[in-house]
Amino acid sequence: MSKLNHPHEDIKELFESVLETSLLTNYINVTIIGNDKLKKVTDVKKCTEAEKFKTGDDLNIYVNELIFEQLTAEQQLMVARETIAGYHYDTEKDKLVYTAPDVVTYSGMLSVYSFEQWVVLKESIKTIYTAKTIQEDESKVIAG
Repeated sequence: MSKLNHPHEDIKELFESVLETSLLTNYINVTIIGNDKLKKVTDVKKCTEAEKFKTGDDLNIYVNELIFEQLTAEQQLMVARETIAGYHYDTEKDKLVYTAPDVVTYSGMLSVYSFEQWVVLKESIKTIYTAKTIQEDESKVIAG
């Protein structure tokens, strides 16, 4: 028996509504596929050229329905949004682009400090590294 299946209609409709809101469906074709063997709640795979040729799909979203259906409606919406949050269509380059998650920390940190404090810390570190890189580049130009 195949581990892949057509997802329940309500799950499919939820993901399709999130995809429409993101405007991805204006540029790409996406298929929602049930896979209860997934170790995660959802997984996203960009289709290969051969898959795209055969099916017309650019992206496949796999959903572990056994897990997904046990979440509250709000949690299901959050999972659906998070699943596609890293994807956007670059109209200038005419291609689908994936951006890795930008929030990676420990839950203990967020229990002590607010998310806003954590973001300020990360942005401060980025700014310091950027300033250091600029200073090194200027030193190289001067040393010439």
